[in-house]
Amino acid sequence: MNSLTRSLLLLAVLPLAGCLQDTASYSFPEKEHAITLVRNQTWFWQDTVEVEVIVIRLPHCNGGMSIKEVPLDTRISFYQAPDEYPEPLHLLKSGKRVFALSTQSCRVQEFQETPPDMGTKLGAFRVEGKKFQFIAADPSGKADKE
Repeated sequence: MNSLTRSLLLLAVLPLAGCLQDTASYSFPEKEHAITLVRNQTWFWQDTVEVEVIVIRLPHCNGGMSIKEVPLDTRISFYQAPDEYPEPLHLLKSGKRVFALSTQSCRVQEFQETPPDMGTKLGAFRVEGKKFQFIAADPSGKADKE
């Protein structure tokens, strides 16, 4: 391989350096239910990511949606919604945006307005120790910064 070919290969790969793709999951006590977030950053200079939210209830279904332009350092809070909804829901809060997640219907939908009662905070998806992961809420009830 000549030096020109090597240089062209390096230039072709360089834009990919620093790109990000990682996942974090919350598994329910019912082993066949899970919620997984996949963060994708196409270019290393971006300060935002696209987050794929995947809801799974095996073997019956899996579904989800993409949340675009989420700030890279955002904590995505995770809640057990109040029982007032027609099916069991969990809520994700990213900044001012709130999403309803259902493992019953395997759907993810964005709320037009933040619900007045978010329910019980279960934790947050965030970077901890350079790794994107789900961190459970403090059982002592101490407030967690969002």
